Amino acid sequence: IVTVPKESVEQTILSFGQPIATSSSSATNLAYSLPITITTGKNKVTAVQLEMQYDPQVLTNVSITPSVFFKNPEILLSQIDIKTGRITYAFGVGLQDQGVAGRGVIATLNFESRIGTPQQTTILFLPKTLVTAEGTDESVLKETSNIQLVVGEKTSTSSAQ
Repeated sequence: IVTVPKESVEQTILSFGQPIATSSSSATNLAYSLPITITTGKNKVTAVQLEMQYDPQVLTNVSITPSVFFKNPEILLSQIDIKTGRITYAFGVGLQDQGVAGRGVIATLNFESRIGTPQQTTILFLPKTLVTAEGTDESVLKETSNIQLVVGEKTSTSSAQ
């Protein structure tokens, strides 16, 4: 029997884009939106489960919204534990829709931080983060990259390094 090494099914990468400071209705907090990006490689992605961790002492009013990467995203699970700073958010293509390949923003993480002394904080992807795709029952997630950002500074926005 000859075994041909098959191409790895794990080709999808999840990462964070640049945080964007948005206006806040509150005089004491600054609002941010942080894009979560996906690059699928050859994978036709059908669902994404984001498991993330943030510092609840630094970030408040955390929410997550799917973007237009999936045409009619079906939200499967949405839990944000404000005590532990744990986010579980699972969503995918609608039942009639095909998997999606390409690059783009898959969701946006929205949060606020208190105005005042700038604070450095990290948002992590946890090991339970996974991505499903057509043709395999394994997660096709190849890698994730976490983000370190400074929040709470009213005058400046985050700049790319």
